[in-house]
Amino acid sequence: MELTKPGEPQRDLFSVSQKGVTMRRIAGFFLALCLSCPAQMIPVLTRAYDNDRSGANLKETILTQDGVRTKGISRITTIPVFGDARGVEAQPLVLPGVQTSKGLRDVMVLPSMANIVRGVDARTGEGIWQVNLGGPVTGTTAIDSKMVNDKWGVLSTGVIDPDTQRVYMVSWVSPDGSADKAAHFVNVLNVSDGSQVCSPVPLAGAISGTQHFNSMLRKQRSSLVMTNVHGTKTIFFASGTVQETGNGAAGWIFAFDVATNKLASALAMSQGDGAGVWMAGQGLSADKDGYLYGVTGNGSYNGVSDFGECVFKILYQPPVGTTPASLRVISRWAPYSDSARLGKNPTLSSPMLPPSDKLAGVSAPSEAMRMPVNGMKPRAMVGAKVVNSIDSNTGKPVQLVYPKIQAQDPAYADEDLGSAGGTLIEQYMIYLAAGKDGIGYPVNARNMGNTQPADFANMKANCAKLAGPPVWLTASPGPVDPCPQDVTTLNFMPWGKTRHMHSTPVQYMSPTGMKIFVWGENSQLHEWAMSPTGTLTYVAQGNEFASSAITGSPGGMPGGFCSLSSNGNKPGTALLWCTVPYGDANAGDPGTHVTNGRLLCYDPDNTANGTIPVLWDSERWGITFIFNKFLPPIVDGGQVYVPNYNGGVDVYGQPDLES
Repeated sequence: MELTKPGEPQRDLFSVSQKGVTMRRIAGFFLALCLSCPAQMIPVLTRAYDNDRSGANLKETILTQDGVRTKGISRITTIPVFGDARGVEAQPLVLPGVQTSKGLRDVMVLPSMANIVRGVDARTGEGIWQVNLGGPVTGTTAIDSKMVNDKWGVLSTGVIDPDTQRVYMVSWVSPDGSADKAAHFVNVLNVSDGSQVCSPVPLAGAISGTQHFNSMLRKQRSSLVMTNVHGTKTIFFASGTVQETGNGAAGWIFAFDVATNKLASALAMSQGDGAGVWMAGQGLSADKDGYLYGVTGNGSYNGVSDFGECVFKILYQPPVGTTPASLRVISRWAPYSDSARLGKNPTLSSPMLPPSDKLAGVSAPSEAMRMPVNGMKPRAMVGAKVVNSIDSNTGKPVQLVYPKIQAQDPAYADEDLGSAGGTLIEQYMIYLAAGKDGIGYPVNARNMGNTQPADFANMKANCAKLAGPPVWLTASPGPVDPCPQDVTTLNFMPWGKTRHMHSTPVQYMSPTGMKIFVWGENSQLHEWAMSPTGTLTYVAQGNEFASSAITGSPGGMPGGFCSLSSNGNKPGTALLWCTVPYGDANAGDPGTHVTNGRLLCYDPDNTANGTIPVLWDSERWGITFIFNKFLPPIVDGGQVYVPNYNGGVDVYGQPDLES
């Protein structure tokens, strides 16, 4: 039985009826058959597959370029999450071969924003267990001015220990739904049945220097990571603050000891102001020796106790005898100060944003560019300078719009280097980071250079500490220096639109060398080649734009989120899976800003003509879903899992429907 042919509109298997037989039953039948399929699922234990945050599953043996090109894929079913209209903000995790009350199953762990955690069969979506971690925080503009979610519970992606079959996650719990009574807890659950291994462990008592974690309303969005160094297992995660600026609005790093199920250490990334660590939901990277890598957002920087707008490397020392555990920054690199972005003294430690008035996750430059409700030109566009340039990658013309930001609206001190997670290319010991400028910084992970505030007075010498030169990663503005002495020359938007980076770059060691894939706001998918010394060379880009339905400034948010699947580096097996929004996923009146999404599958190998070809496009088949703002697709065992804001996770695959 052939449901569709090439060129015909594709019908979702779970929604089409034919001759009175509901196709959901047919999909369920073939999903059930997959329980005995030879395809093996791999463990998906952490965000982006591994501690490097590579974004690549290199053990996918079912989905290939030829298979997707000739057979396509179909949306088979949707696995629901409960209690929240949007669904999940945590990436699904998978542990194969778990003995459950329903037999041996490949268990997928799905925590909702309502703090309801489900364990489901990863192949069929059948529910196995369910547990409630406590009442979530009720959505409010005091937490999120755009009101994306109606509830705030498990916000970050957890991590699974395959040895003990336990999953660790952080929940945000409130006895009455109010934010002022809310608290964060580390939860430890058995993957087999959802039972709690220990009582929830509170973060409220954490102290670092003069900072107290419970002194302000925090938002723990960054994903968890587990290391095992010399037999000591430790869970690490980071946090930001709801109010990004103001006294006490620091980012935090936590260490959780697996042996004792206790908080071992905490480190505030600023004793001054800011330096939140959220990275759009991505997590800290960890190398084989247990060193941690991450990126901070806006904030003060002195290279000693304040680490705003920087890439950092952290050493964790487990407790020894009576000596307590500790976390400390041992290396860092910063591209600029917030003050310098406003043309002021670049060596100033404190940020230039007004205190206590900016929510984390709100882009000040974007807000300044938005059309007022009365239809008048945005204030930032009045007197804006427009410069004609040529895209260095494609040779096509591009206009650079330099908004006129008023002195009382210092938006360009809000460039959030940590707006995206970094990826650790461990073969080269390079940590690649990119923020709202869309500039890629290949940082030497062995020795980051230890930027001092005085180094901002000589930017060329500061950038020379990088492993390779910085590049315009998400979109080329032409011959504009990505490391200028006067960093206010970076305060522009190509065609008046943002090119912010919010997703983690995907890395893939192909037969021809290391490839890097990125997708910025209002831009196309870009492919780069990286040399062992960190030099990035442009290869190709896609034709499809993120937020393609937005025509005016500043465009849409947040760009594309991608994962790669392949059978090692076997030719013909590499596939790049990406979701992008049609509109703006973070704008408009509260409750009306969500947008439909698009799932694309690319062939990342055949780019001879400078274009990354599309093998499959949900748009062609009329498949719709509400775009999930920060989660990429996950590929495992021949199935593609796409979290949505419809309240669940869509499952795609290639079921054999021949009869």
